[in-house]
Amino acid sequence: MRAIAAVSTPVGAGGIGILRVSGEDALAVADAIFICAGSSPRPLAATPMYMRFGTFDAGDFRDRGYAVFFPAAKAYTGEDTVEFYLHGGVRIMRGALDAALRAGARLAERGEFTRLAYLSGRLSLADAEGVADMINAESAAALRAAYRLMDGSLSRDITALSDALGDVIAGLEAVLDYPEETEDEVLPPLKGQIEHVLARVDALLATADTGRMAKHGITAVLAGKPNAGKSSLMNALLGEDRAIVTDIAGTTRDTLEGSFECDGVRINLVDTAGIRESGDEIESEGVRRALRAAKNADVVLYVVDTTDKAGYTCPDFGGARLFTVRNKCDLTTFACPRMYGCFAVSAKDGRGVDGLRRAIAALYTEGKTAGGEVITSERHKDALYRAKRALESAVMSLDGTVDLTLVDLREAYDALGEITGRTATEDVVDAVFSKFCVGK
Repeated sequence: MRAIAAVSTPVGAGGIGILRVSGEDALAVADAIFICAGSSPRPLAATPMYMRFGTFDAGDFRDRGYAVFFPAAKAYTGEDTVEFYLHGGVRIMRGALDAALRAGARLAERGEFTRLAYLSGRLSLADAEGVADMINAESAAALRAAYRLMDGSLSRDITALSDALGDVIAGLEAVLDYPEETEDEVLPPLKGQIEHVLARVDALLATADTGRMAKHGITAVLAGKPNAGKSSLMNALLGEDRAIVTDIAGTTRDTLEGSFECDGVRINLVDTAGIRESGDEIESEGVRRALRAAKNADVVLYVVDTTDKAGYTCPDFGGARLFTVRNKCDLTTFACPRMYGCFAVSAKDGRGVDGLRRAIAALYTEGKTAGGEVITSERHKDALYRAKRALESAVMSLDGTVDLTLVDLREAYDALGEITGRTATEDVVDAVFSKFCVGK
C-alpha cells in the first residue's frame, strides 16, 4: 500500500515540527529523505522504536533532526510508520512534506492515520472519536471525558451490551429452529435479560446532559431588568472587560458571549438585553432574543438590583434552572437568604462573584456519577435512543410472535454496534473521520 504523509503539528512556527509517514512504503520513503548519523543500510529498519539523529534532506535544503521507525505491530496506524522530528518552521515543514511526497508518499486525508488505526482494530469508532475530542477539548472536564472515551471505556461497556443481546438473539433463533426442544429453556429468562440491557441503556442516556456540559461547557444566561448590572457582572465573572458598561439603560441590545473555566468546567456566559416593555423596535428584538436565550440555557442568572425599591417579578423562562443574583450588595445591607440558588454579589468590588462561579460549575458535578461513563456525542445519544425504543418494543412483543421480537432485538443490536463501529455503515465512518484534521 502506498504510504501516506502529513504534518502532524499545527500550522505556524514552533520549536519542533512532526512529519508522519505511514504505510508499506514508509521505510522506503524515509530512506530516500533521511540520513542517520553513522548510517548503515536501512538503519531505521535495523533500530525500530529508537530515536535516531541525522539529516533530513528536502532537496533544496537540509535540517538536523530525529527519526523513529514504528513497525506495524507497534504503530498507531497498524502499518509501518516513520515520524520525523524537525525544527518547526513553516517553510521547513512544508518542504519536508514535499520531499516525502516526491519520495513516493501521497498526502493523507483528514483523519486518515486514525482511520487506519480503526480499520486495523487498534481503536473502535468511539475510541477514535475520543481522539478528536482530546484535540478539541477546551476544559479539564472535556479532557477527562474525552480520555475515557479514547481509552475505550465506553466501547467496552457498549460491546458488553451488544454481546449480551447477541446471546439473546442466538437463543431466540434456536427457538425458531428447534421450538419443541428449546422453547421452555430459552423464553422464560428472556424478559429479564432484555430489561437488564435496557436499564443500562437508560443509565447511559441519563448522563447525556452531563456529557454535553463536559464537552461544550455550561451555558449561563444573564437576564434581568435594565441597569441591574448584568454587563458588569459578566465582566466580573470573566475577569475582563468584555461587555460595555454605562449608566444608560438599554445599552445592551443583542446577546454578547464570553467563556471561562472554573473547577475544570467551561462556563459559557451570555449577556442579554434588559427585559422590559419598549416601543423601540431594536430593543424589543433584543428582549425577545434574551428570553429565547434564557429558555435554552443550562442556568439563568436573573440579576436583581438590590437598591431598586420597585422590586422585581421574575419572567417565565420556560422551566430553565434559575439562580437569583442580588447585585450591588456593596451599596446595601441586604442579607441574601440562606437558600440554594440565591446569591448576593457586588460586580463592582467582586464580593460573592467567586462563589457564584463555583455554584455554576457545580451544576456539572450534580449529574456526574463517580467513575461512570458519560455520553458526550450526539451520534452516540441518537444510537442509544434507537436501541432503547427497539428494546422497549421487544419487551412488549414477548407475548406475541418470536419473529417480531427478533426484529426488534436485531435493530437494537445494530444501533449499539454503530457506536463502536461493529455495525456502522461506510457513510457513518466517513462522517466521523471527516471531522478530524489532516495529520491525525
